[in-house]
Amino acid sequence: MDWNDGGVAQVAWRELTDYLRDADASFLDPSRGVFGEIDVAEGYRHLAHLLSYAFDFFVDSDPERPMFVPIATKWKKLLGDNTDTVYYYTNVDGRGVYRIRGQRGDTCYLSFIAHAGPDRAHHLTQRTVSNLNHQEIAFDADGSFEVTLSKERPAGVRNWMKLEDDAACIITREYYFDRATDRPASYAIERIDSYGPPPPLTRDEIARRFRAVIDFMRVTFTIVPMRVDNWNECAEPFRFTFSHPSWGTPDNIYARCFYKLEPDEALVIEGLTVPCAYWGIQLWNIFMQSHDYRHHRSSVNLRQAGLEPGDPFRVVIAHTDPGIPNWLDTAGHTIGAAFVRWLCADGLPPRPTATVVNVADLKS
Repeated sequence: MDWNDGGVAQVAWRELTDYLRDADASFLDPSRGVFGEIDVAEGYRHLAHLLSYAFDFFVDSDPERPMFVPIATKWKKLLGDNTDTVYYYTNVDGRGVYRIRGQRGDTCYLSFIAHAGPDRAHHLTQRTVSNLNHQEIAFDADGSFEVTLSKERPAGVRNWMKLEDDAACIITREYYFDRATDRPASYAIERIDSYGPPPPLTRDEIARRFRAVIDFMRVTFTIVPMRVDNWNECAEPFRFTFSHPSWGTPDNIYARCFYKLEPDEALVIEGLTVPCAYWGIQLWNIFMQSHDYRHHRSSVNLRQAGLEPGDPFRVVIAHTDPGIPNWLDTAGHTIGAAFVRWLCADGLPPRPTATVVNVADLKS
């Protein structure tokens, strides 16, 4: 055997590099929208972020020896991150038995969700198998917990999540009202029915992983950049369900509003928080990435707005600070999306309203 011949690994690698060469067509194609300077620049940055996460998820992740890797950070975002949320991802094998051990910290919401089929790369068609949140987890007095994940519930287990044969991944969510001061959650996952180090990597296996990267990127481009039907109009809120194919959570109600604003315009969004564990609204670019919230005020939640669950809310999106409460900074984006979340809500909120006004006419 000629070990200098890359074989199937070389073929898959060149398939990947060929695909990447033309991947910018996903946003440069005029049929996907007409974008400005910042949108095109962020389109290329999104490609870099997407490729980086694809390698984390499908080249370096091992369902036999799982570990949680971030889905979004303050500087590298993916698929609709929330500024108040920490997300993690790991691959799993639905036939295995896993254990998560950790500490809740000061999360106002914590959950673990299992998605399944048809394979690990096709996240948009994966279904939700099970979901376990902080309202259902039995914690010890100090906030520590342990969760078992398996096809059948073992005897004597307090916290259990069901897996099915084609379970592909676990996604975690930690929500905070103040990420700067709240104690972060901490946890780790292990497979408890498997032992030993991984076998040596083969060319066939690395070729399979490279092709999973291609599949993941191709499927993501079917929704990113987002397609816009109406500008400056809030969509009806909808509750994510187990039947929705994607990586959402059935604990959330979502509503989205695409904004398009001239320099002297603002968008006023008003609605009702309804009783819930968490309410928040934030701004995304057209690639479902949050704006740079390290340097711009691009989101607001219940506590930051001084609201109680069930109170009405009023948020203003504008390019410059109008000097009124709950202003969200577009960070230079002429177009983008405002995304509202209600977590563990008592009921479906009414549809928020969106009104374009002149910034000079705004009143607190």
